[in-house]
Amino acid sequence: MFRPRPEDQAFLRRLAYLVAIAALLIVFWRAGHLLMLAFGSLLGAAAFRATASLYRRIGVRHRGISLALGIATCLGVLGLMAYLLTVQFGTQLAGMIDDLPQTIDAIEAALSRTPVGEAVVRAAQAALAGSTIADRLGDLAAGAGEVALNFLIVLIGAMFIAVDTGPYRRGILLLTPPGARPAMQRAIGEMSLALRLWLKAKILTMSVMAVLIGFSLWAAGVDNYIALGLLGGISEFVPYVGPALAMLPAIGIAAAEGGDVLAYALIGFVVVRVIEAWLLTPLVNREVVNIPPALTLFAILGAGAVFGVYGLFFAGALLVVLFVGVRELYLRDTLGEDVEGVPRPVKRRAE
Repeated sequence: MFRPRPEDQAFLRRLAYLVAIAALLIVFWRAGHLLMLAFGSLLGAAAFRATASLYRRIGVRHRGISLALGIATCLGVLGLMAYLLTVQFGTQLAGMIDDLPQTIDAIEAALSRTPVGEAVVRAAQAALAGSTIADRLGDLAAGAGEVALNFLIVLIGAMFIAVDTGPYRRGILLLTPPGARPAMQRAIGEMSLALRLWLKAKILTMSVMAVLIGFSLWAAGVDNYIALGLLGGISEFVPYVGPALAMLPAIGIAAAEGGDVLAYALIGFVVVRVIEAWLLTPLVNREVVNIPPALTLFAILGAGAVFGVYGLFFAGALLVVLFVGVRELYLRDTLGEDVEGVPRPVKRRAE
């Protein structure tokens, strides 16, 4: 039997570690979408359990009943959003789609007034040359069906995880060397807390921004302001990138309406973003992990480039988990740095 020499064992061990890490990275690369769906299930489970904790605070002591109410509440909110987008505001969304050709023509006419704008229009026309609207709509329908199926998978996985998180926590601890298990257990607790706080802050931000955007567009005289405000609020789930993309249809509709509507709409967006940056974000994120904005932006773009649209959608939550994990397992446990943990919610004293 082949047995390496003692002086070669250290080198072969490092080589085996390198091969294992490379194989793991290849698996992550090839199964990126599956991993993002699994992380989405973890995020959904965190939302279910956070909502269940709210019911326990108001007097529902039975764990199973509170969890069932939490899951039902989250699913009800998602159903309400789907109802608003498809039924209540479906006419407005259909009108936005019907007016899309006129909106594009208006934007092209506005851009063509300057040499730079005309060059942009020609570049966009060249990029879309050879593709038909039918092909685009077919791709969109297929993509919507795939997204709906994956969303259903995420919800079912989230329910399974939320019912009992014990086996998953124990599995991670069993895969961890015994000496590092206390640090891993503490890191899991910190990441879970950070994720719950991030979710609460994000839901509050989305709700407030939907109202602010809708009101600003109504004040500017933009049609379909309710649907556009709702879309703007939902887009806040993906920081920076989502709001920028959600602003485009509002600007396009405002430009197509002519007059001073576009100027008023742009002023409204500027005012809303100032309120968000100087008042809403500092107020909401006081008890959430403070991640530098530049790191958040490039992490979102990087996740979108590597994992596609699902990476873009879950990048914010994934960054929170990775940020806390690196801080707890590397900075605090490995390097011994005295870094601050996730801010703990202040418990109310019993009266």
